Amino acid sequence: MEQQGSGFRFFFYLIGFSAIFLAFIYTSVFSYQQYANLRADLTTASNNNDIQLRAAMAMRAAVRERAILLWQMTLLETPEDRKQLFNTFYSQGSEYHKSRLTLLNTELDHPEQSILAKLDKQAANRTPELRTFSELLTDNRVQNFRLELSKVLKDKTTIAGFLDQFITLQQVQNEDIWQDSAHKMEGLLSELITRMVLIISGGFLFAVYVMVTASKQNKMIRIANQELRHLACHDNLTGLPNRRFLLHQLDIVLAAAKRKQHKVAIIFIDLDDFKPINDTYGHDAGDLCLQDVSNRISKVIRGSDMLGRLGGDEFLLILSEIESSTQAIAVIQKILGIISEDFPIGESTTNLSASIGLYIYSLEDINAEEAITLADKAMYQAKKMGKNQFYII
Repeated sequence: MEQQGSGFRFFFYLIGFSAIFLAFIYTSVFSYQQYANLRADLTTASNNNDIQLRAAMAMRAAVRERAILLWQMTLLETPEDRKQLFNTFYSQGSEYHKSRLTLLNTELDHPEQSILAKLDKQAANRTPELRTFSELLTDNRVQNFRLELSKVLKDKTTIAGFLDQFITLQQVQNEDIWQDSAHKMEGLLSELITRMVLIISGGFLFAVYVMVTASKQNKMIRIANQELRHLACHDNLTGLPNRRFLLHQLDIVLAAAKRKQHKVAIIFIDLDDFKPINDTYGHDAGDLCLQDVSNRISKVIRGSDMLGRLGGDEFLLILSEIESSTQAIAVIQKILGIISEDFPIGESTTNLSASIGLYIYSLEDINAEEAITLADKAMYQAKKMGKNQFYII
């Protein structure tokens, strides 16, 4: 009987050991697969959203540049002078359509498709007015374009408004992606802990092993959460804070400045004529230049200052707790100097310059978005003044 009992216990222990071991193996593999799937889904969604955001911003920039060119053409005295700007005008149109095709090749949800449909309809309806205005610009008999320019610029503003809606939608979707991933990660952690508790209750001999394993997996999940947060708040190319994170931090900085009665400098940096680098040397070289620019700027600012990338070739620098605009101007001059230095590309070098807008926050009642908009306007003024310089608004 004892031998039979021993044999039964051995068989029972063997079954228990096997069940606990298999349960542990199944839990580990299942959790890893869930995490891998979640990370893959997040990467795919983030990349798709990033492509859409870059394309929409490129379309927005093309609309802006075309509006500026139309305005500049009305200031010229002869049709011959205006014709010289038409090539640039049509080139910006090509950039617009190229970015639009890029956007259409991504995975678009219903709200995005709706905005693009409205945008295309608006652009198609306004094409005759733009064609008529273009014909007026080449007519020697017409000297005053104020009324026609106002209509065309209004149309451009409407189209830009749709693009702004699309860009805002992308930013909201980025935040939703992160929140959804965090929620799923919390669910995965909850399920993992439940399985571990069941495994621990199955046998004392495996308690220590299960606790060590659970600790390792919890650490892996914490690291994964940190990576997800980093992906959601930082630019993939340069590692700098992205627009969403900059807006959040700038709101905090402005609130602190208002409370402590300090000034804050918001510096909007836009690289001049960056597109030819991508066209000539390829996007990989352009990416290396953007990384080099971010590294150079980081070396001339304080540790308490924040440098971020808004997208494309646009950067934002926040100088907190400054005494006057003189400090900000000194930093801007350093930035202009280091950007103007040669950039190595393979066995050759290339040159860059930047247009910089500066807005000094002096306890005004505005939020981060409005502060960035003011700095952006100042940057546009710097470009109009001839680029490679700065403008204070």
